[in-house]
Amino acid sequence: MYVCLHPCLFLQPFVLLKQIFWRSVEITSGFGMSLTGVHTCGDYMFSGHTVVLTMLNLAITEYTPKRLRVFHVCTWVLNIFGIFFILAAHEHYSIDVVVAFVITSRLFLYYHALASTRALRAGDNARLREWFPMFTYVEEHWSGDRVPNIYSNPIEDLRTYIRYRFGKQVKAAMHAKKS
Repeated sequence: MYVCLHPCLFLQPFVLLKQIFWRSVEITSGFGMSLTGVHTCGDYMFSGHTVVLTMLNLAITEYTPKRLRVFHVCTWVLNIFGIFFILAAHEHYSIDVVVAFVITSRLFLYYHALASTRALRAGDNARLREWFPMFTYVEEHWSGDRVPNIYSNPIEDLRTYIRYRFGKQVKAAMHAKKS
């Protein structure tokens, strides 16, 4: 088990820098995972668990019909409970969870605000391409205000795909028998 550095070691700067360097090499080589025998003091300052919960919640809230208010409230309640249980299980420090929630929600909202701003997409906006290259690549073919919420039943889509896929094979087999 890895023991975190004792505060007295901060009085010896060169020993500390050497230990910090080799410890960071060890953590990086194991990608920070405890499965590889790397144990940390929990000092990552960002909770990936909270990011996933919050991103899922925001995507559901943004891209499902607005009439599903009860569903949206349920996802927010589940998000809050998930964050509580992350803290209760001592998976992350409180600040890790708060920072993850704030950064994730802000980036989600900033992206959607940027996507719905017509002034940024008027004409050839070189500054937008320079500062947000991934954004311009993803959103370059969209010209409306908002992405429309168009839904389809995934079961029907699967049935259509199966009919299309196997229909081609059946037609090919029938054509082969005729020849």
